[in-house]
Order: sequence, then C-alpha cells, then structure tokens
Amino acid sequence: MQNDCFPDAIVEWPKASLSRLADVNPRYRVKKGVDYPFIEMAAVGENFGGILSLDRRMLEGSGLSRFRVGDTLFAKITPCPENGKVAFVSYLPGDVGLGSTEFIVLSPRPGTDRRFLYHLACSHAVRGRAAARMEGSTGRQRIPEEVFTKRLLVPIPEPPEQAVIARILDAVDTALERTRAAVELARELRGSILADLLSHGVGKNGKVRCDGTRPGDFVITPLGRLPSAWRLSTVASEFDVQNGFTLNAERRARFKRRRYLRVANVQRDALDLTDVQELEAGDAELAPRVLASDDLLVVEGHADRMAIGRCARVTEDAAGMTFQNHLFRLRTKGAVVPAFACLWLNSAYAQRFWNARCATSSGLNTINQRTLKRLIVPVPSKPEQQSIASIVDQQRQHLEALIAKQVQLEALKKALMHDLLTGRVRVTNEAKAAVS
Repeated sequence: MQNDCFPDAIVEWPKASLSRLADVNPRYRVKKGVDYPFIEMAAVGENFGGILSLDRRMLEGSGLSRFRVGDTLFAKITPCPENGKVAFVSYLPGDVGLGSTEFIVLSPRPGTDRRFLYHLACSHAVRGRAAARMEGSTGRQRIPEEVFTKRLLVPIPEPPEQAVIARILDAVDTALERTRAAVELARELRGSILADLLSHGVGKNGKVRCDGTRPGDFVITPLGRLPSAWRLSTVASEFDVQNGFTLNAERRARFKRRRYLRVANVQRDALDLTDVQELEAGDAELAPRVLASDDLLVVEGHADRMAIGRCARVTEDAAGMTFQNHLFRLRTKGAVVPAFACLWLNSAYAQRFWNARCATSSGLNTINQRTLKRLIVPVPSKPEQQSIASIVDQQRQHLEALIAKQVQLEALKKALMHDLLTGRVRVTNEAKAAVS
C-alpha cells in the first residue's frame, strides 16, 4: 500500500515513489582493506544539525552504507528520524564514504536537484510517514528500504522549480544556523559574564573590576578572591526561611483550594507557570506560606543532584500562591537584593555546595533547612548588587530575543517548506529561468 506524503499537493505535479528522484542505498564500488572516510550515527546532529565529524575506517565487510558528495543520509532506527537525524553530504576527502548500517542513503538521480531531495527528506511529511512504517521490536524499530523505493509517494516538480525551492529553503537554513550559533554564543557569554560579576563585581565606573587594580581591592575569602568592599554573610542572617506544605491525601483540593508551586514549576532562574495545581489549606496554616513578589524559591528535593538548590524569583503572576514541602521560600531581610541573591544561589559555588552536602533517601536527593541557612552569601552594597543584576538582565533579554528569533525561523521554515513542497506557493518563472 502506498502512502501519499503530500495529499494536498497541486495536481500539476506528478507523484511517484522517492525512488523516482533518488537511488536508494546505491552500491558504489569499494574495495576491502582500503581506508575510507566514515560517518557513525553519533556524528550526525539532531534537528538537521549536519555532519559533526568524519572518522576513518578500513572496509572489512559489505554491510556498511556507502555515499558520495551530494547524497542524503537518512537515519532509519528509532528515535533518530523523529529527532531529525538527516544530513546532506557536502564534503568528503575522497570519492566514496562509508557510514553506519543504520543509514538509508538517498543519491539524487540525473535531473533531481540534490538539495531539493535533502529538504524533501527533512520534511515532517516524509519523516513522519516513514517512521510510521517502522518494523521490528520496540526500541529497535527500523524503516525498511522499501518504504523509500515503493511506499512513499511524493510530488515531483520540474528540475528548475526544484532548484528554486531548494535555494529558498537553503536561505532559511542559513539564517537558522546563524541564529542558533548566536544563541550558543550568547549562552556562553552569559556564563562568562556571570562568573566575572560574582567574583569581581562592578566598580563605580559601571564596569567589571579588573584584577590589576590597586592593592587591597581584592581579598582572599572562603569563597575565593572577592572585592574587599564586599562582606560575607549567611542565608540565615539575610533571609527568613520557610518550608512548604507536605502533600498527602488531606491536601486534596476540595473547599479551600489554593494554587501552589511544585518543584517542576521552579526552574533555574525562572518560574514555569504552565501547569499550576491546587491543594487544600486553611487560612491560618496558609498565612505564613503565601508567596510575595521577589520571594525566592529554592529546590529542596530532586532525583537529579544537579537540580538541588536551583532557585527562581517569584514573579507578580505567582504572588499570592503557596508552595510544596520540597521547596524552601527565602524572603530577604533588606540588605540583599532578591535578583542578586537569585544569581548567587544559582552560581557554580552554590551548586558545588549542594552537590557535596545533599543526602540521598529513596532515590531522592535532599538538603535540609539547617544546611541551607549555613550557605555563605556575599553582600556587596545594594547599588552594586542592583548593577550586577541589571547587567545580567540585559544579557538575558538579548539571549531571549535570539531564542525567540530562532523559534520564529523554525516556524517559518516548517510552514514555508510545506507550502513550497505542495506547490501552494509557486516560484516565479523569472526565478526558475535564473537557475535553468
């Protein structure tokens, strides 16, 4: 039975199996005992990340996949195709390369634009229908070769239109790659800036202090080398600490329903309010556990040791809610700015502190209130704390803007790809002529 990948494609384009456009798993001539470029499955990035690295391998048997420049590698074993492990071979240090047996190789036939073939293979319509035809045991299911040779029907534009479609999608891919690179750079920069700010602070000139300043500007402390103007304190001295509600059958929401935050709602440096649940609590027991804006929530228990102690600031949207027992609430006594405290509680030092001290019980890593209160907190002047928090916030806004741009480009590519591959958006005759 054949499966039409694009049932809404225009009638002007004929439909045929993918094998009309590509040779599937071509048997390029290779020789045993010869060293060839080799691509393993792990060397292909997810989300169409391309080929990350090339290795070398001596050919000993005949089971490995074979490919050339211009071919498309399509991962056939679950969950690789679902995760976007599809790659275009743009370079090889030789005529033929070898790859994992878990690749299906699509080699463009004469008259097929090779980049059009690649984008077609990347489309959700092709990957989804191919994955739906997997065979084998759960966890080791694979796409049979005949899915590409017989089962999947795709529309086939004329070669000039294929070329223009490919150029348009390539342009979107280029913009996406640049944006993704900018996001990664911004993330790395954020980590570097944060480390400098939490160890050097901000001088009166509004810039990060330099190591080569006047003698006495820095001192050695239990936290490492810090500005001498900073004092050291503890969570107990600077915050009121409150534990949350223990969840049990008596807390099932019935009459006095209260919205509360769970560990899942408290991410590192951010609240996730997409799923807020309710519990039962009387007025008297609720009163000391009502959250206010700029309170801090710290994770007390988690299966992942690296998630212990992660902290988020309570936003206006969460003010008035309460919280569960695997969270601690910290409320500043006035000397520590909440935004600065959140940065410190999420710092590398704090993570090492919790990792060294958390206890494990029934698969859950936990910290206790006594240990939390002993955590050392550096206290710069309030204006300096605010400056540090402001710099980090500006960088966060920059990162979030880049991430939003990436999401928009990904949505654009998905919609544009479907419109172009179905012919709902046609390229102009002038554009086709330009590549003819």
